[in-house]
Amino acid sequence: MSDDFKREEKVEKRKEPSRVGATFIKYGFITIIVLIILYFLANFFLPMFDGNGEENSGNNGNNAIEIDIDDGGNDDGGNNES
Repeated sequence: MSDDFKREEKVEKRKEPSRVGATFIKYGFITIIVLIILYFLANFFLPMFDGNGEENSGNNGNNAIEIDIDDGGNDDGGNNES
């Protein structure tokens, strides 16, 4: 009677090197893409906050404006004496 409930299962392991390599490459690329996205998010969004939870909008307290003034095409090194 115990033979009636005995089932014999045959399990095959697939050893196709091309599929194993393709799967490894696929998940490798997925991992790299996720890491790149996390790196972008960390570098883009984390500097917006100054550490105490208040939004700083990327300003960092630097309100200086730098202006380059053209000398009008004179190549005499800034000497305006004639």
